[in-house]
This record gives sequence, structure tokens and C-alpha cells, in this order.
Amino acid sequence: MFFWIVIMALACVNLNPQQWVRGMQRSAKNWLVGQLARYILGLILSFVLIYVLLIDQSITGFLNTFGFIIAINLMVSGLIQLPTNEKNKKKVQKLKLKKPQFSLVQSGLGLLLFVGLIGMNVIYPLTVTQELSELGEIEVTTDQIESVTEESVRSVPYSYARYKSEIVFGNIDNYSFYELGETSIQKINDELFWVSPIEYSSIWRWIRADFAPGYVMVSAEDPNAEAMLVDEYEMTYVPSAFFGDNLDRHVRSEYGDVILIGHSFEPDDEGNPYYAYSYAYYEHYRSGPKADGVILIDAVTGEMEKYDLGEQPEFIDNAIDYSIALDYAHWFGTYSNGLLNSMFAKEGVHQPTSDEEMIGVLGPDGDMYWMIDHMRPNQESNAMVGFTMINAQTGDATYYSGTSGMTNARGARDAVNRTFQREQWEGTQPVLYSVYDNYTWVVPVVDQSGLMREIAMVHAETSSVARGTSREEAFNQYRQMLANDLGSDDYIPTDLLDEETVSGSVYRVSHTVSNRYLQVLIDGESRVLEFDITSNANAVFITEGDELEATVNDTGEGILSVLEFTNQTVEDEFGEVEEFELEDETSSDEEETITPEEEETE
Repeated sequence: MFFWIVIMALACVNLNPQQWVRGMQRSAKNWLVGQLARYILGLILSFVLIYVLLIDQSITGFLNTFGFIIAINLMVSGLIQLPTNEKNKKKVQKLKLKKPQFSLVQSGLGLLLFVGLIGMNVIYPLTVTQELSELGEIEVTTDQIESVTEESVRSVPYSYARYKSEIVFGNIDNYSFYELGETSIQKINDELFWVSPIEYSSIWRWIRADFAPGYVMVSAEDPNAEAMLVDEYEMTYVPSAFFGDNLDRHVRSEYGDVILIGHSFEPDDEGNPYYAYSYAYYEHYRSGPKADGVILIDAVTGEMEKYDLGEQPEFIDNAIDYSIALDYAHWFGTYSNGLLNSMFAKEGVHQPTSDEEMIGVLGPDGDMYWMIDHMRPNQESNAMVGFTMINAQTGDATYYSGTSGMTNARGARDAVNRTFQREQWEGTQPVLYSVYDNYTWVVPVVDQSGLMREIAMVHAETSSVARGTSREEAFNQYRQMLANDLGSDDYIPTDLLDEETVSGSVYRVSHTVSNRYLQVLIDGESRVLEFDITSNANAVFITEGDELEATVNDTGEGILSVLEFTNQTVEDEFGEVEEFELEDETSSDEEETITPEEEETE
């Protein structure tokens, strides 16, 4: 690193050999002093670019930074000449040196280089937009993603995880020395967690402290789980450290020419703290980074190892940084039919709903994915045209186009906000899943303080909302909504749904759930019968020992949703309640009214 700082500082000295000859002949001392001053300026610029800003030490990296310095140097050196003083006039005449003239060739070369670099950074990327759209190798399909189980659904939002982490953070010794680092979603021992490394709050705290004491874990699946402080590690190499302990500088010192994209804090399944640094290479000069692999850094010892993409250890969830994944999705949606089409006709153009982030979700295969939905090029749209999922561990990418017209993330959030308008709660971080083979937005609901209150599930095709104070309750209500409330529209929980009849003697009856659902166990049936008392009001009279016969929806799960039922015990004791109709009062009054003529006849 320091070798390149010394070498690249030469970009600031005069680069014209003729002017070196002229300067040395006129006054060697003054000329050398002037060049030394320029070299010192070059050292400062070189130190900032290479050591502070940590540019990659590659050919294009140097050209794209020091190339501008050289171009300005050539232009200025060619146009500005040091005046010849009276003392040196005779020396100039004696040596028969020509009078100082503007070096138009030198200035022209500098101008040409400057314009060329501007063109490579601004104009050239516009000529390779078609190639950029293909960079992510995104496959298009109309297939539906596999349905996930309740355990795979992320239900705790980022804001609530940060809130719980801050509470536990106060238990650290000398907590004023530290602050929470960037929080990311991680799979640890097959469970989703929000993980936040502990980092230094300032350079003075870094000087005082010997190490960063660990990290904080918050369950992303269970809102009621306590945050865990893992403070048994002495982490030296973290992003907030300085000089050689700084994570970025530590990696750059070993891998100088690698294009570093972004890092993610990744504890392994035993809890050991690591950072995974995603790296790439450029396909087109400095445009179009292609994810290439990951560098694994032990936060305690600083040991590093470089892996090609897909060959990294299994515990690394984010081998591809979200920024590259977002670029892939944006380029694919915008430029698939060319640059001009994206500006004028806009045929087939669609855009990710966010320019800043992608949502990390656990896929049905157990891998972590970056997911984002797409909409038409209209920032006010609440409907999506598809969504992209990029495997964060392998880079495999798919665009699902079979969701056109369904509610997008913004629309799902709006539907939840309307549902909780009275409480003044709002939805945050909607995540799209396939639940019971229906595209579903799972939306955590928080209050004005950011505390989590409920979980909402939004049916993407109808924007219908089910809600619950827990993930289990929300899934329960959503299942009921699909099987019953949306039954007339032929929405069913899964393609395994069958209507069947079960019967048996009741041996357990639950209390009502949310004043709506009653669950019953019967002999000979291992699954639970669930009654919606709003549509089966007589269910509240079920007691242990009753003989039931029920028509249920079998979704292939452990709970059977009851469509209708007969309580044989009640019928045997009281008989079946006969149906009757209330007669119209007006017609009854007319039948009972006797006219005066009828009185006389009587």
C-alpha cells in the first residue's frame, strides 16, 4: 500500500521532459525545490486516495483516480510557465534557450485525457446498458415460488430488533465506549436472527478500549424472545476501528487489487464472529460489477481467506452484497429492451420499488435470498408486475412474472395502515412469501414508538388483511380467511385442500381464541377441529362427550377448518331446531282487520 502511495505521488510533478531540461538549465535549485513541493502535494493526495479512501490498486482503479490528477497536471503545466528573472536572462541568452512558450501539445494531451475519462465514466456506461441488463443472468418464469412454513417467516421488523438490541446494549461494561453496528438478517442454526456487532463510538474510545466486546442477537421469528448479548469475544478488526485495525484497511492491505463491494457481520453456528466481505470485478471499465466471491475475516484474530462465489462456508448468508443484487434487478427491469426504449417507448420496462434496499428472506430451500418487487415506471403505483429473488449465497437469480396486478409492498403497507387506522399503528418492512400457495405479504405492525404490536398478513391478489398478536395467531386467521372468507372466490389455502367429513366423541374443548375461534379434539382424530363461531354459532355449546359430525377443509396441516357440523348429542336430547320464517307484520295486520261490512254480515 505504501509503495503505491510513494509511486503515485509522482503524478503531481511536472511530466514534461523538455521543461525539466529547461528548468535545470535555468536554476536547478529553484526547479528542484518547486518539484519537491509538488511531490509533497502528490504524497498528500496519494495518501488520501490509497490509504484513506482505499481505492482498489488495479489498472482501472489508478487510471480512474490518478488519471484526472495527471490530466489536470498536464493542462496546468502546459499553460503556466515560471517567469525568467533578470539574473537568468543572460544565462538563457548564453545557452541560446528559446523564450518560454505555451506547450499546446502538453495541454492538449491533458485535455484529451480529462475528456476521455469523463466519457468513460459518463457516456460509456450508456453504451453497454443491454449488457448490464444481462449481467445478473436473471431467469424469467411464471412459476410460483414454493410455499413456506410458519417457522420460515420473518416476523420481527428491523426497527423493533434495534429497539430490543439497544436495551441489552446497556449491560455492556463501559457501554459509552461503544455503539451498535449495522444490523443484518442472519440464519444461525436454522433460525433467523437480527445480528448487530458492537463497535467503537469514536477514535478516542478506540484508543481507550482494547477491543469490541462482541455482538447482540435478536430473534427475527419470535417477537417475545429476549435479545441476547454475546460478549465473550475480543473483536479487534471491525469497521469502526482505525489504522491497521480498521476492517476495510485490513482487507485492502492483503487484497489490494480486489474490487471490494460491501461487508456483512456473519457469526458461525458456534457463535464465532466473522465478517464476510463481498468482492467483484468490473465487466465494462468501471461499470457493471459482477459478484465474484467473498473474503472471510475473523474479527478476533484478523485471519482472512478468499473464496470464489458458491464455495464459501455454509454459514455465510450474504456472499453477495445487497447493492449488487439491487443493481442486477434495476438493470434487468430497465434496460432489457435497450436504452432508448427505457427513455421513450418503455415497452416492458419495470423498476424495483426501492432504490436503497432489498429484503433478506429465508427461502423454501433454507438459503438466504435478496428479494424485491417490481412495478411499472410510475412511482405512485400500488400494483406489482413481478418480483426478483437472488440467492445471496450462490448468485442464482429469478424474476417471477406471474404476479402482475397483485398488491406490491407499498400497497400492502397501505392496506395494513388502513386496518390499524384507529390505533394509529402502521406496517413496516413488508416481505413477500407464498403461504398456502397464495402470494402473501407478511407485514409487522408497529406503534408510533417503533414497538411491535401485531403481525398482519395481506393477500396479494385481493389486499384482504388477517391479523394477530403472534405469528401463530396471524397464520391461524389467515388460514381461516382463505378457507372461509375468500371461499366464494375460489381461494384455497393449498392445492392439497380437500373437503372431508370427520366424526367422533369430544374429549377436549379449548377456550375461544380472539373471541372467534374454538378448537376441539375428538376421539380417533389426531388433528384439531377449529370452529369459527361467527359462522357456526352453536359451536359455543359443544362440551366434552358430545358426538360430532363435521365437514372440514383439510389443508394438509394439523388444523382442520370446520365448514359445518352436527352435534348428534344435542339433537338426540332436544331434537333438531326447525326452520321458520317471521311473517310480515303488515300482512298479518291486514288479515286481522275486520271491516264494518263484515261486522254487519256477522
